[in-house]
Amino acid sequence: MEQAVEFASWVEVDLDAIAGNVAAVKGLLEPGVRLLAVVKADGYGHGLVPVARVAAARGAEMLGVTHPGDGAALRQAGIAIPVLVFRPLLPGEEDAAVKCGLTLSVGSLPQAERLSAAAGRIGRQAMVHLEIETGMGRTGFTPEALRGALDKLLTLPGLQMEGIYTHFAAASGDPDFTKRQFRLFNSLVEELRERGVRIPLRHVCNSAATLLYPELHLEMVRVGNLLYSRLPAGIKEHDLPEGLRLKDPWSFWTRVVHLQPVRRGDTVGYGRTHRIARDTVLAVLPVGYGDGFGLNVTPRPAGWIDLLKVLAKTAGSFFGLPLGIRHVSINGRTVPILGRVGMELTCVDVGKLPAVSVGTPVRLPGRRTAIKASVPRVYVAGKERHLADQVEINSRNALDNGEIR
Repeated sequence: MEQAVEFASWVEVDLDAIAGNVAAVKGLLEPGVRLLAVVKADGYGHGLVPVARVAAARGAEMLGVTHPGDGAALRQAGIAIPVLVFRPLLPGEEDAAVKCGLTLSVGSLPQAERLSAAAGRIGRQAMVHLEIETGMGRTGFTPEALRGALDKLLTLPGLQMEGIYTHFAAASGDPDFTKRQFRLFNSLVEELRERGVRIPLRHVCNSAATLLYPELHLEMVRVGNLLYSRLPAGIKEHDLPEGLRLKDPWSFWTRVVHLQPVRRGDTVGYGRTHRIARDTVLAVLPVGYGDGFGLNVTPRPAGWIDLLKVLAKTAGSFFGLPLGIRHVSINGRTVPILGRVGMELTCVDVGKLPAVSVGTPVRLPGRRTAIKASVPRVYVAGKERHLADQVEINSRNALDNGEIR
């Protein structure tokens, strides 16, 4: 594979694929339903600013981030569409967030009071979405807390209540609980209407709920995974609407830097954890856990099925079967990693592969959000290939370092 930009290791992002995925998701929505494109966690590892630009250009009406610094980075990059910050602001973050014109989640009266004070100091309205806790167990007003705070909340100056939302805890796995969450949310919205409080934007659907509950799309949906061709947990291919075609935009690459002949009985890597079973050749790859390669989150299994999956992957790796992160792809063939993944070097067995030489490209598995920012991102659009702009790389902490005014 020819490379216009040469690197030892790199992540390649197909922006045309993301554009197509945004258009495909927009096609699921009825006219008038807005799309909030979730670009948190550096655009799910694809690049915050490049993904946001594509999503905005293809019709996303709003962007979603977890941290206000990411919202500030989008503003610094010239992206003007509304940006919703999901997490509560820390005391002291309000002034900069209001100056940036970010839309802010409010889930407690103290948060609202600090935000109102900041709006007064700056002399502009703060756009607010009320977050309602209905079963996720993280952030937001419980219905009881909102009822108790509402009189005070409605008197706070400088707050424009544009939206109200909740977050489904198990949209793909527990339809009864999901519907219970929606009933709780909807009854609270009705209570607000009875008191004369009409909030224009209601939104409850994440990617899974957008697929499974079109009747709950309301005025806006919040979609992340689908934009990156990732199926939400619990969603299978047969759950996708007919005609929905998503393309994976992400690939992780490195190159062979050395070929090392080894003999049966030799050991490989730190701790001598792997003993060579036959004479072969190792390809040394200039990538390791220092780049985020080989890192995998292993949550506590949710049940026997999850436990069996974990055990199967572990057993498969022990017996050399191509399961999960312990294998890479060279010239379309899957080969195993031998020994421990090092900080910056990894060994794979290429003894049975023809035409492997120094410089041969190697496709790597990996958690997209775990791959470090130090690994170069190459963006592909049409026939053009380019690196991320410096503003895309360096503006992540713009809110914290005072560059955004």
